Order: sequence, then structure tokens, then C-alpha cells
Amino acid sequence: MTSMLRFLFSSEITFPESWAAENQIGNDLDEVMKLQVQVKTLLGEEQSELWKTYQEKAQQMENRQCRMEFERGFLTAANLALEIFCRNAEGAE
Repeated sequence: MTSMLRFLFSSEITFPESWAAENQIGNDLDEVMKLQVQVKTLLGEEQSELWKTYQEKAQQMENRQCRMEFERGFLTAANLALEIFCRNAEGAE
């Protein structure tokens, strides 16, 4: 089992676009913050609070979906690792 884990985690996977993606996410976040300020100034206090509530609920839903996708991917990877381990164990016999 340790050899399988060592194999899975020892491979050097590089993501050359990860820095650019993180930079873009930061830029997008800055833009969202600026838009929030604009919305708050253009809308009245009551509408601004309603919009803020909507955004919070939408963000919670998106976070829930991301968590579900992560769990689905993690379980798929665990099942794949288990299948590889079992096949290697059968082949070693």
C-alpha cells in the first residue's frame, strides 16, 4: 500500500498555468469588490440589503457544489487507487 501511495504522490505534476489562473482569480475578486461598492451606492439601503442576502445565498450554493465536486473527485481517485492496488496484489500472487 505504501508503494502505491508513494507512486501517486511522487510523480511530479506541474501546472504551468496555475500562477496565471491565480492571478486572474485575484483580478476577478478585485472587480467583484468594486462592483459591490457600485451596486451599494446605486441602490437604496433596502435593495442593497436584499441584493447582499441574494449574493450570500448564491455563494453558499456555489460552495456546496464545489464541495460536492471535490468529494466526488476524491472518491473517484480513492476507488481508482484501490482498484490499482487490488490488481497489483492479484498480479503478485
